[in-house]
Amino acid sequence: MTEAPESLRILLLVNGFPWPLTSGYLRHYHMIRELSRRGHRISLMAIVPAGFTAEDRSHLEPFTERIVTVDSHRGSRSRWRQVERRLSAISVGESAVRQLRDEVATVVADEPHDVVLFSGKRTYPALQAAAGLPVVADVCDATSSRIKGNLRFASLSRIPLLLAEYVEVRRIERALLRRGSRLLFASVRDRDALMGDGDRARATVLPNGVDVGFWRRTAGSTLGRDEIVFTGAMDYPPNSDAALLLIREILPRVRESIPEAHLSIVGRDPIEKLVRAGAAPGVTVTGFVQDVRPYLEAASVFAAPLRFGAGIQNKVLEALAMGVPTVASANGSAGLITTEGVRPPLTVGPAADPTRFAALLVERLRAAAADPTPPSDGRDFVERYFTWERAGDLLEGVLSDAAAEGTAPR
Repeated sequence: MTEAPESLRILLLVNGFPWPLTSGYLRHYHMIRELSRRGHRISLMAIVPAGFTAEDRSHLEPFTERIVTVDSHRGSRSRWRQVERRLSAISVGESAVRQLRDEVATVVADEPHDVVLFSGKRTYPALQAAAGLPVVADVCDATSSRIKGNLRFASLSRIPLLLAEYVEVRRIERALLRRGSRLLFASVRDRDALMGDGDRARATVLPNGVDVGFWRRTAGSTLGRDEIVFTGAMDYPPNSDAALLLIREILPRVRESIPEAHLSIVGRDPIEKLVRAGAAPGVTVTGFVQDVRPYLEAASVFAAPLRFGAGIQNKVLEALAMGVPTVASANGSAGLITTEGVRPPLTVGPAADPTRFAALLVERLRAAAADPTPPSDGRDFVERYFTWERAGDLLEGVLSDAAAEGTAPR
């Protein structure tokens, strides 16, 4: 690895503004903050949704030299309009992406940059304007694998949209693998899914981190009594699917053994089907909450029966950091296996077998009732392998290598 220069000028190109932190762009926010702390200069360029404000911008201004945003221009949310938009994006790119491409060309012409850090499959056409610059492509997760998993459980009416999305994403994933001077993946699972046995010399596993200072239990607090918790953005298909599975199939079986068992589904934007299911006995669907930590602190066990998905499950890392015993499906835990092969300290249960998954939850609920002392092994695991500081060190090295090679004679 080359020695890091005093300062890199980085063009960060993303498909969504990394604020608020509930928006799904937690990874980008912490990338920016860690790179800024190390003295690097960042030009942030992003597509922003309706309702984006100057206050949103202000949260990133201390860490950036320049911020350029482009309005999303997304209109109708009807399913068939989304299919049409997906197919159009495959061939010509969305209007917002084309506008972003033009803005990138202006910024690159105005100020030389050392390297591009790119993230967001939707914005791939905008990379055309950065020709000649080395690109570190944050592929992040194997999105195509998540979509394939979703197809197994989706309603017939959603299949056309998912198929269109799959075609678009696979095309862009392949293009990113070719274009990137260096490639970043959120987990070993995602790297292997997209690269197979191919050349991995350009690939680095850059896991998400956890703000361990924030995700910390109140001193002296104990595990809750008969309380199951699942957190996340509840309009994200893997999460809403897992939440419905918990409500409909798993919790009734748990309550056969522990009638007082209660399930809290905690997270923003629950889909309508989930809100209706939340009327079941022993269930609370909270919607958006200002702070998730009190719910985790009150939990006896965290349950994550994800049947499909990709990347790293931050929700599981946060539960582990909070000292909550966790039962997760293989899909929900596989992204947390480290590059060293260390597995997270949790119980793996089969999401495909609700009876068995419920039995594992019953075991954890009874164990918490007998001894409410929060376990420490989960937090130890997170502090060792999943901090943003560690991710920042890895990222800085990758960017430095790409920048050095981009200017070296070939």
